[in-house]
Amino acid sequence: MIAARNLVVLIAGVVLIGAGFFSLARGSITLAPVLLVAGYCVAIPVGIMMGAPRAARKAERVGREGE
Repeated sequence: MIAARNLVVLIAGVVLIGAGFFSLARGSITLAPVLLVAGYCVAIPVGIMMGAPRAARKAERVGREGE
């Protein structure tokens, strides 16, 4: 399950990518690549790889042990 903070980071990545393409359409050759790299190479991977909070991880383990 995706935690709320993961979702926020993923949405921020999508916004960065959108802003990068908008900037690219307007002709910016310096700002657009920075925004696109920040979205594709930083925000999206961080949003995917961020772990769940410790309390959520403990709750998942407890539920699995009882099965």
